[in-house]
Parts: sequence; structure tokens; C-alpha cells
Amino acid sequence: MKRLHILAIAAALAAPAAFAQTYTERITVYEAPRYDHFLADTHGALHSGANNLPDMLLADDVAYALSRDRKLQGATVTVSANNGQVMLSGHANHDQSLRAQQVAQRVAGGASKVSGELANSGG
Repeated sequence: MKRLHILAIAAALAAPAAFAQTYTERITVYEAPRYDHFLADTHGALHSGANNLPDMLLADDVAYALSRDRKLQGATVTVSANNGQVMLSGHANHDQSLRAQQVAQRVAGGASKVSGELANSGG
């Protein structure tokens, strides 16, 4: 009987946790010198966004990889992600557009996961 009471109490205590909703919030904290350096390198021309945490992380990973590629200096890129699919848009020369797609495909996991291209800005 005592064992049954312990099980009933344990189940009652666990019940609220089983019905609780999970809420995830992403807060990005940038160290000022590092963020300033990032903006200076990209000239403020790299943006990323998504509707949920996994897509936001994917878009951020792609954007970060693009920002680290010296061949993309001067390109303006927006990276968005939706359901694991990455979309690129912006302006760059032809070689930079191809390079951005290659980098995005490497990070996202293949050509089928990346769409869009950067409009030709001459050169």
C-alpha cells in the first residue's frame, strides 16, 4: 500500500512536466570588438534570418561561412532558411555568386538544400 502511495505521488509530480509546453528563445550576444570586426569585414552587407531555432542556426552558420570567405568581399548577401532549405539573395559578381552557392551547399549539406543566387552587380 505504501508503495502505491509513493507511485501515485511520483505520477502526480511528473504530470505537470509531461503537459508543460517547451519554449525556446535564442539570444545572440556579440562581444563588441568581435562584432565590430565582423561588420567591418562584411561592410554590414551580410544578413541572416529564419522562423525557428534550427533554421536560424543553419542560416547563421551559412552566413558566418560566407563572411569568412575572402573571395566574397564586397558581395551583399541575405541568407534565409526554412525547413532546412537555405535561400540566398543579394548582389555580387558572377564568380562570387557561384562561390557563395558552393559555400552554402557545403555548410547546408548539399546542392538540393540551397536555392537562389546573387544578382550580377557587374564584373
